[in-house]
Amino acid sequence: PTMPLAPKYTWTQDDDSCTVSVTLSSAAGVTRNTRVECTDAMVKVTCPPYFLQLDLFGDVYEKTSRATIQPGVVHVKCTKQQAGAWPQLCAVGDAADIKARRAAALEKKQQREQVASEDAREKKRQDDDYVFHKQWDLEKDERRVVERLAAIHKKEAEEELYAWADGAEGRKCDTDENDPVDTYFDKQLVEGGDLEVKEGVVPLPGTYHKKTARTAAIERSWKAEPSSDFDIRQKDKETAEKEKLKEEEEFREARAKIQEEMEQKEEDKRRAEQLQEDEEKDRKEREVIRQQQQKRAMEAAAREKEAREREAAAAEQTPDSAEGSAGEGDEATVQGTGAGDAQGSEEVD
Repeated sequence: PTMPLAPKYTWTQDDDSCTVSVTLSSAAGVTRNTRVECTDAMVKVTCPPYFLQLDLFGDVYEKTSRATIQPGVVHVKCTKQQAGAWPQLCAVGDAADIKARRAAALEKKQQREQVASEDAREKKRQDDDYVFHKQWDLEKDERRVVERLAAIHKKEAEEELYAWADGAEGRKCDTDENDPVDTYFDKQLVEGGDLEVKEGVVPLPGTYHKKTARTAAIERSWKAEPSSDFDIRQKDKETAEKEKLKEEEEFREARAKIQEEMEQKEEDKRRAEQLQEDEEKDRKEREVIRQQQQKRAMEAAAREKEAREREAAAAEQTPDSAEGSAGEGDEATVQGTGAGDAQGSEEVD
């Protein structure tokens, strides 16, 4: 990209204002390509390939500054905030301070433009609202005319009926012809609703709302700013703040609920883990008890087996002892018998 060129300029001043004249070439001096921006502390002119930015010596009123764009030249007239002559056009001092001053002035301008844009939207809304209520007034006025005619016919019929009844009964008729006819829409009229009827002039319809009061409506129509009486931005702001507070409260409640659910889940998890640990501990204890019982049973079985073995061994030893005792007895019996026989023989002899 090519670097922009700095155009030539001159300036003049008086105590209340200063005027900057920027000279552009014929090729670049096309009005549709020229852009002029002014803040309280700066004037900027852009017309490719030219670019000029001037940080003014003093502050000016951006709202009352005016630019005149002509082929080949641009005139920018700025109103000074403080009356008096400037020693020079451009500001002097530290570059950082000048840049900060320029940024602050630009931010102020953006804030003013934002407020002006909001005012323009509110003004359009109020104008549309006025048209709506004005059409409503026309429709109500048509109803008012119809109701008034019906009320007048009803009144005339009642007067004729009462006059006939009073005449038939010989009483004096006490009807008041000047009794006004008030309808529902007559009672809804606000101040300034009735107009004096002049010959050859069609009166405007009645005013049924403050927004369509003629004098105030005409005064408001000449102003660019919206009417503060019907400005809904403050109400909308309060409503938005209430909705924001409500959303924050709902967010806090939802977060607290989520936190509570997480804590409950953690508690359930902790209880499940504790229950699992208790079950594992009980299972180990039961396993230890089962092993101990199994060990005692094995020991008992071993002792019982050992006892049976001892009994069997003892039983095996007992028959052998009995046989030895029986042999010794037989021998003694034989010996005794032999001795007896010998003694008998001796006696026989």
